Amino acid sequence: MSSTPRGISFHVNITVAPSSADEFLRRARPTIDLIAAEPKCLFFELFQSADQPGRFKIVENWAMTQEQFMKEQMTKAYYKPYEEATKPLWIEERTAEVFELLSADWTRQKDENVK
Repeated sequence: MSSTPRGISFHVNITVAPSSADEFLRRARPTIDLIAAEPKCLFFELFQSADQPGRFKIVENWAMTQEQFMKEQMTKAYYKPYEEATKPLWIEERTAEVFELLSADWTRQKDENVK
């Protein structure tokens, strides 16, 4: 089985006060919709911690290298208003990690889970 990377998975952790969770989601929605509509965005999901209601994890899979992602995606104009709208709600610094997607041999997906 091959382990040649075929893109990246970008993981972002954001924490807001539990009382600000709904407001964070409201402010983030326009940018989330723009990100998910990008042609090279393969997958976008937003998770909220079961134990900490204000803790969110964003998972985005992209059909590009990390270098391309930083140059082509992270420079998009819509990130500035997103950060201006959401950053005042953050109670911890945002963290991010990038993972390389391995070959399709390492992907499992049930057809009934795909829209």
